[in-house]
Amino acid sequence: MVVMPVARPAAAPVLVAVDGPVQQRRTTVALRLVLALPHLLALLLVVPAVVVVAVVGWCGALVLGRLPRVAAEFLTGWLRWQTRLYAYLFLLTDVYPPFSLSDAPYPVRLTTQPGALNRWAVAFRLLLAVPATVVAATVTYGIAGVVLVVTWVIVLVNGRFPPNLHQVFAAFVRYEARLLGYLTMVTSQYPWGLLGDPETSAPAADWQPTPPSPVHDPYWQVVLTARAKNLVVFVLVVGVLSVVGVNIANAAARYDRFHTEEAAGSRVQAAYQALGTAVIGYESRTRSCAGTAQPLPCLTDAAQTVSRAFSVFVTRVAATSMPASAMPARGVLVSDGRRAQEDFAQLSDSSSAGRYQLVIESSNLARLLLRFDQDYETLGTRLSDLG
Repeated sequence: MVVMPVARPAAAPVLVAVDGPVQQRRTTVALRLVLALPHLLALLLVVPAVVVVAVVGWCGALVLGRLPRVAAEFLTGWLRWQTRLYAYLFLLTDVYPPFSLSDAPYPVRLTTQPGALNRWAVAFRLLLAVPATVVAATVTYGIAGVVLVVTWVIVLVNGRFPPNLHQVFAAFVRYEARLLGYLTMVTSQYPWGLLGDPETSAPAADWQPTPPSPVHDPYWQVVLTARAKNLVVFVLVVGVLSVVGVNIANAAARYDRFHTEEAAGSRVQAAYQALGTAVIGYESRTRSCAGTAQPLPCLTDAAQTVSRAFSVFVTRVAATSMPASAMPARGVLVSDGRRAQEDFAQLSDSSSAGRYQLVIESSNLARLLLRFDQDYETLGTRLSDLG
């Protein structure tokens, strides 16, 4: 007798059932994000366990050709909890979600049927999921902006979700669940259904907490009207434009930052070179003043020239646009530059040789000028590193 091998069933898609729109309390709509915080924190604490179980499940799926049962049950429970929270955040229901991984009477339900997995598809799961992830990210960009705000205002004012928008959000929540189910190997079915399911017989008007139903059960289907499908396309277009706009804005910001840094470096360098010429001239003039009949006027005049040069330098550097990260270094340079300006101004006001010498000794100009040069090098290095 020949024993025929028993074929293992393929994994069914992740099924999500969503009740139709009903009247919602405006207070809970207004405070929805605050009310959802406990769930957000709880799910955040669960994330490490989800990562560990997903990795273990991935290894098990490579060996067994299917997700281990314990991993499948835990990941399904996590998907169910997260989907309920998404539905609550997106105003699909006003019923507060339970803190539970198990199925429960709730207006939004999720069920899975893990089955056989292709080992090659498991090995390259992250790579294979890239297109679906891009679609999900595009929809998220489209919903996260104007669409979500407008929807929130509509529900807040009317107390009810518009039916077509309700279908759009239901389809998006289900697509996210299917994407996560695919990534975690709960199903081998590639994410689909963003534009809804083919229209069949209408589901029952009242929700009943029935056991998990097969794919063809209308209760587990999300059928979009023509207008709802157009809204999904609109959200996708808005998402694409948002992504393009963000990338253009980032590129423009990087371009502007590069030129700001380049221009700042050039302006600071030019100002420093002009100041250096004045300081070198001061040193040569002070040496020549020693051979004159009245050296003090010569010395004070030279000091006044340098004081003005420091004033010009400080003004130019302080007015130069720089990245925020270079501002502290600029502040130190400007501060020491102003102190040098004041010290040279005091030298230019000296009424006697003794007073002139006292100002030099009390101000410790040599050390100040050395520190000023170090400040300039620090700022130049900072601008160079940013560029």
